[in-house]
Amino acid sequence: MEFRGNIIIRGKIRCETGLHIGGNKDIFEIGGIDAPVIRDPITRLPYIPGSSLKGRMRFLLEWETGKIDTEGDIHNCGSEDDAKSCPVCRVFGISAADNLKVGPTRLIVRDAHPTEETVDKWKELDTGLLYTEWKKENYINRITSRANPRDMERVPRGSEFNFEMVYGIYDMDDGGKTDLEFLRCLQIAMKLLEDSYLGGSGSRGYGKVKFECEEVLFKSREDYIQGEEGITFGTLDEAIEWLGKDFSIKESGS
Repeated sequence: MEFRGNIIIRGKIRCETGLHIGGNKDIFEIGGIDAPVIRDPITRLPYIPGSSLKGRMRFLLEWETGKIDTEGDIHNCGSEDDAKSCPVCRVFGISAADNLKVGPTRLIVRDAHPTEETVDKWKELDTGLLYTEWKKENYINRITSRANPRDMERVPRGSEFNFEMVYGIYDMDDGGKTDLEFLRCLQIAMKLLEDSYLGGSGSRGYGKVKFECEEVLFKSREDYIQGEEGITFGTLDEAIEWLGKDFSIKESGS
């Protein structure tokens, strides 16, 4: 197996509805928030953990490919031959404890932090919370009609977060260029997420997001060695088309 290069995808995640990705409730207060959002411990700004984003895309791709585990566990093909041809295992990775030789995880997903424009908007919020909003919810006991109110914390609709994903390409000449084919599966997972939800309470309207890709960069192995910036594309489709046509690592910088 030989490393051939990285596809680096950068852009913004826009919240079409309020977003709740839960954090730890360190302090219990009377009348306080029942379910706080996760925050950066230094800046106290809400953010989207890369693990939440990657995990949700993996889950949706498991459904799309029919790979859902009947016990509810994370999918694992269980054999090297199956894992090598499985987009879930190849793109999103498998546990090192499984001892399957299928190469490194192709996809890296960074934490997504808010844009400067979003932080400025948050500072103008008049909600009584730091950079977020209250969402009061209630459910009624069907027998006694007893109300059970709770307070949820959400990132407001319209907030934007900078995201970055890095997709590693290996063995471009292994008969079929499978890493490029699996890169299409990342596109599918992103589209599935846009029509599903991120975070909690999605069935109640939370977590609708949209990806806005702004830059797709290909950096070959030679680019890293020579200190070159690589080639920039407007879309992921353009990058895949270019790589699939007449790909040559030595010519990637030309």
